Amino acid sequence: MRPGRSWTGTASGLNGRVSIRRALIPAVVMAAGAAPALGAVTPVPTSGAAAGQATSIVPGIAYQVIRRSGPQVLHVVTFRANALTRLAPAMASGSLTRRATLTDGMTARLAQGATAGINADYFELATGTPSGILAVDTHLLAGPEPTRSALTLGPGGAFGVSHLALAGRYQRLDDTAPTPFPIHTFRSVNRPLAATAATGVVAYTPDRGAPTPTGPVHEVVVAVDGGAGLTVNGTVQGTVIAQSPGGGTAIAVGQVVLSGRNGSGTLLAGEMPNGSRVEIETALPGIAADVWGAVGGGPMIVQGGVPVASAAEGFTPSQMSSRTTRTAAGQTADGAILMVVSEGPQQGARGYTVAEQGEMMASLGAIEAIGFDSGGSSLMAIGPHQLIPGSGERAIADMLVAYYAGAQLSIPPDNRVTPNGDGIADQVTLGAQSPVAGHTVVTVARRGGGFAETVIDRTGDPAYTPVTIDPAGLGMKEGPYSVTVALTPSDGAAATSQKRILVVDGTLGALRVASRGAKMKRRVTASFTLSRGARVTARVTAATGRVVAILASGRRMPKGRRTLTWNGKAGKALAPGGLYTVTVLATGPYGTSGLRDTVRVR
Repeated sequence: MRPGRSWTGTASGLNGRVSIRRALIPAVVMAAGAAPALGAVTPVPTSGAAAGQATSIVPGIAYQVIRRSGPQVLHVVTFRANALTRLAPAMASGSLTRRATLTDGMTARLAQGATAGINADYFELATGTPSGILAVDTHLLAGPEPTRSALTLGPGGAFGVSHLALAGRYQRLDDTAPTPFPIHTFRSVNRPLAATAATGVVAYTPDRGAPTPTGPVHEVVVAVDGGAGLTVNGTVQGTVIAQSPGGGTAIAVGQVVLSGRNGSGTLLAGEMPNGSRVEIETALPGIAADVWGAVGGGPMIVQGGVPVASAAEGFTPSQMSSRTTRTAAGQTADGAILMVVSEGPQQGARGYTVAEQGEMMASLGAIEAIGFDSGGSSLMAIGPHQLIPGSGERAIADMLVAYYAGAQLSIPPDNRVTPNGDGIADQVTLGAQSPVAGHTVVTVARRGGGFAETVIDRTGDPAYTPVTIDPAGLGMKEGPYSVTVALTPSDGAAATSQKRILVVDGTLGALRVASRGAKMKRRVTASFTLSRGARVTARVTAATGRVVAILASGRRMPKGRRTLTWNGKAGKALAPGGLYTVTVLATGPYGTSGLRDTVRVR
């Protein structure tokens, strides 16, 4: 790296928060129909997934936007298992009682190779606890809800949708007793009993992230041998080290708390004195022995390639029949896994009912599919970037994440940086993901020669390293550049690399959209600067995404400050007042760049 160059980079580990000004996917959000904040100018994507083409994020994981009449907009991640990819559920935060946004959850896992993610299970709004099972790498964090479907994942992309029930058992062990102590059952893991339950036992672990609930309970604290946690179809043994009447017990690592309400608590107190040895079993009958992850959801929406009209899983009529944003996962006959979020009225689309969601997933080729939480909880991210537009990103309980164990490089999907001084995409931040320890090198080179820089050259632990590129400060001329990341693992595994194209193009800049007057006297002007002559296309769209006016279509314009005017009409009729977006595209020697701005008209 030569001195005096404008490269900046910092490594971020598993728990690091990464601040990225403009990276992999934010422009795709706009392509999917989101309106930016009023007055905000946004770069417009001109290629890739935004145009309806499937874009390979990494080998085995691709992203696509599908637009259907209605209008309906689908965001689809296709996952195919290979030696470097895996699909697994995860807590959004580090606790079952603390929700987090999907992008926060993805950001925390970038150093592990988190590539694409969607929201998963429903959750208790008051506590943040997921409604169904959550098992990560066979570690059982939350028990299942037997009335609802759950997704299970195994080797080679094995995908299953079924109802699961916990057969939780505990027993005091004492070889000196004349007869064995009785075997007792517990109802759930890390999910409090319903308020209507008079008795019952719950097993709590440190994954709860908070003290146990208080109430008419008696609790015993078990120190598990070797500090092991609860696993799917697993058995642990330990020693009772404390009694806690009334609950509110803090849970340390390596402990399990058995909490019994009313009569169940009395039984615990009488049978499990301090020093007792106890065995705890978390059986899940019917689950495959090689399952490495499970997450709750529901309902089942496709079975045997046929949409399921009504799965009768205890959901309300409103949850089933309202047309809204929805999330689903499915598998095709050839083994591909689909992670799909369909936009709803909040994004300007029609939205789907559950029955329509099943038909949609079947039309994409799913032979088995499950729905997940919907509405404001329906989210999708590529890396740390949210794709589903909305009024704000809702915090969720858990998520489904596609990981890639090779080198990854994140840059904007429109592959453009526009150093024209207008404050919009004058710089670009890319991110290098090194999911395994090793030697990471990132280089930038002008295609055809004349410029080459090494921007990252590091050896160390897994990390996500954001690097900001300032073409003006670097003296990068306009044109295409290759950006390459290469990772050589320390353990001797095969090296991996990824190359992307970055285009430096300052043709279009400084878009300003203004509205004056009202109704028949309204005039909307769109002013922008061209650094060279270009062919310009400009259109006006309503908040629904419908094009209401074409201001220019491939019109040749000379360099300088240019202005286009909209008379406020949609065809011959006056367009209703509200928010409108003006999009300007300029095609020059380095392809097409674009800007859009949103304005309110009266």
